Amino acid sequence: MIRILHVDSERPWRGGQNQVLLLMRRQRARGQEPHLAAPPDGALSSRAAAEGFAVHPVAMRGTWDVASVLALASLLRSLRPEVVHWHAARAHAIGAMASLLEPGPVRVLSRRVVFPVRRSIGSRLLYALPVDRIAAISGAVRDALVQSGVDVRIIDVVPSGIDPSPDPDAKSRSELRRSLGCGEEDVVGIAVSALAPGKGHEDLLQAASAAERSRGLKLWLAGEGPLLAPLRAEARALGLEPSIQFLGFRTDIQSLLHAADFFCLATQSEGLGSSILEAMSAGLPVVATRVGGVPEIVEDGVTGILVPGSDPAALAIAMARMAADRGLRETMGSRGRERATHFSAERTAELTDRVYEAGRRRRGRAEGPGAG
Repeated sequence: MIRILHVDSERPWRGGQNQVLLLMRRQRARGQEPHLAAPPDGALSSRAAAEGFAVHPVAMRGTWDVASVLALASLLRSLRPEVVHWHAARAHAIGAMASLLEPGPVRVLSRRVVFPVRRSIGSRLLYALPVDRIAAISGAVRDALVQSGVDVRIIDVVPSGIDPSPDPDAKSRSELRRSLGCGEEDVVGIAVSALAPGKGHEDLLQAASAAERSRGLKLWLAGEGPLLAPLRAEARALGLEPSIQFLGFRTDIQSLLHAADFFCLATQSEGLGSSILEAMSAGLPVVATRVGGVPEIVEDGVTGILVPGSDPAALAIAMARMAADRGLRETMGSRGRERATHFSAERTAELTDRVYEAGRRRRGRAEGPGAG
């Protein structure tokens, strides 16, 4: 039985944290022993503990948090995992320094963002520290790493995975739509994303304003974040209040997806897009920006419509087209549901096992920096 220590430094619940928990579930089901080191006040810590996983509190309050480095090194010494798997930039920094003190486990990094590695002294130092394998969630993320000088030979593409969506329930769909002020005759677009910079919500509101005037479109925004107040103000200024709902953090995302008619994401950068995969699995067609790894999951004209990033006019045209054509929505939604089956959490776990094995083989050949 292989013992794995996952290290995640993030406190909010976002796509990356969901991926860690999905992976840990699959690893436990496969007879492995996953542990988690994470901030005790983080959402992932509480959810993992509630599911019976071994959770070890490590504060990780800063990128170069020496106390957390020592705490993690002590944990590695006592737990003796075969693999330590870092998730998120801060976890990478603290984990890489801890591994200098306790260099035993195979060192794996998951990389989920598509922008190149920063060329600051700190980033250069971080990527000069030892790592055995890097799991990039898309080809776009891999390419950004290579362009930053990371050795392509240690990078594996491991796409994000999802649990399959349950079959929709027509009665629940109607009840949820009514509770949010929408009838069956309305066309509802839904976006599920943190209300944070870079997610393109301003573009989405401008596009929705143009599309709503011509097509009677409704829009649901599920998520929370620092931009909630300014986005509400922007919606008021655009006259969108009658047709937009800010839903906040929701635990019933699957039900919301089944109650909507299409999914939209206007992000300016995206490693892959697990929220898109969940929407496709629920049978929704997609309107999204052609950025990062999104084209690797959304087939333009087949499972959705892709538009350039930061182009509200093109986004509005795509949203209006989707809202106007029920047949298009049904055809793209059906194809998207089939495509989403290729991005299962089980497949992600299988590919991750291969990454661990490649790391063990590499460790057996030689020690030394893996990403100079």
